[in-house]
Amino acid sequence: MKKIIAMAVATAFVAPAFAADVSLSGGLTYNYISSNAAGVDDKVAEDDPIVTVKASEELANGMSVVGTINIVNDGATSQDVDMQGTNLAISGEFGKLVVGDTSGAADATGDWTDLSPVFGGFDADGIDAQLAYTFPAMVDGLTLMVSQSPSGVNATGDGDFATEGLGGQSYSATYTNGSVSVYIANDTFDAATGQETDRDSYGIKYASGPFAVAYEVASSSNADLTAASLIAHATAVSNKNVDYSGIAGTYTMGATVLGFEMQEIEEDGASSVTTTRQDETTLFVSHSLGGGLTVYAATTEDKGGPADTAVEQTAVGVKFAF
Repeated sequence: MKKIIAMAVATAFVAPAFAADVSLSGGLTYNYISSNAAGVDDKVAEDDPIVTVKASEELANGMSVVGTINIVNDGATSQDVDMQGTNLAISGEFGKLVVGDTSGAADATGDWTDLSPVFGGFDADGIDAQLAYTFPAMVDGLTLMVSQSPSGVNATGDGDFATEGLGGQSYSATYTNGSVSVYIANDTFDAATGQETDRDSYGIKYASGPFAVAYEVASSSNADLTAASLIAHATAVSNKNVDYSGIAGTYTMGATVLGFEMQEIEEDGASSVTTTRQDETTLFVSHSLGGGLTVYAATTEDKGGPADTAVEQTAVGVKFAF
């Protein structure tokens, strides 16, 4: 691990033989989380520390190329390091092509109700992809994108469709006009062997002055939800039709942001009966201290379904981006 980081730092600061612009960035986030869930103790949680090395070059033919290498610790120990988000992007009059671990078309837009620095989050925000293409601009404010991952073991080593749900295809259309933005997206992938998940999502947001508000909905067939993502509902949901909805807003006062999120997940049952699996409300405040340093606090309650016990959590955190 030390050798990997040393090589990344050296790459960023040693002048290369070519003329590419090379930059080094990254981030560290720590949260102190308290929960009233049975058997859950207070903890200090690390949120995916990352180091990014990025090189960009403008070619004589008008094309541009950007190579991004991410070193991410996304596990419980210092050895849980991978290269997620590492990719190569080539842009020109033809549009933009990205090869490697990148956001799929649905993942590249939306997630507009995921505003809290901790807790919350819209759970239908799309999957990653190995190939992503953004069409050249056809209408002002309109972005069209498609993406795909083959079913075999891909370059990032994330396995086939059944591993992390990263295989499949997606498309999206996002349109912005002044203060209003809307999107429509679809992604299809294999959540497990013989289990194809198909998900449609839609969103709208409005931002003007210090105010911003967003609303999203999605419907997913043959979906899986892990017990870890359902705080108040301890049983995983497997191969079910699921509906999602989220609403969120913020008010900004200089360096301080006040906000809320409301996220809901419902499982569709027989005879049009629905069961709530997530009913979470989050309130938060964050303040930028400058220089990439931000502190924040949040509180959340997930009431879960009718037979679940509500879970309350609070957190204070600090994030440094460089």
